[in-house]
Amino acid sequence: MKKILFVYNPRSGQGMITKNLADIIQIFTAAGYDVMCHPTQNKNDGYETVKSRAAEFDIVVCCGGDGTMNETLGGIMDGGHHVPVGYIPAGTMNDFASSLGIPKNMPDAAKLIVSGTPRFVDVGAFNKRYFTYVAAFGAFTRVSYSTDQQMKNLLGPVAYMIDAVKEAAQNV
Repeated sequence: MKKILFVYNPRSGQGMITKNLADIIQIFTAAGYDVMCHPTQNKNDGYETVKSRAAEFDIVVCCGGDGTMNETLGGIMDGGHHVPVGYIPAGTMNDFASSLGIPKNMPDAAKLIVSGTPRFVDVGAFNKRYFTYVAAFGAFTRVSYSTDQQMKNLLGPVAYMIDAVKEAAQNV
């Protein structure tokens, strides 16, 4: 039986995964996969889990925002794994998923993972960190990583703008 490591951030995007988790697992199971679920507990938990365990699975699927995707990718790369990665977007912005045309509906994204055609994406490295979508530097680059998850859940994209204004005020 094929095996999926399903790493998900239960706090990402207002916790939307909780409403879709059973459907996602059902889709994977119906496609012939044995599913091992790992809800992330803190920052870098997804990275550590994927780095240490990805070789045990036929595919790694992550669900969360761009940060969860980056942790998963980092775990794959730093672990030296050659395992396909699926992505179910559940974050505030989901820029990476939008750029690839991945459905924002979680069950639809899960169906695409089990029935779609894998494709390669470019991976870059900068200061020993991997990225797929964008690498940034200069003013306000910390905002996307430092904005509080609860604020993102409450305010959505506006939370990023508030943090950018705070950072600008500190640098005046």
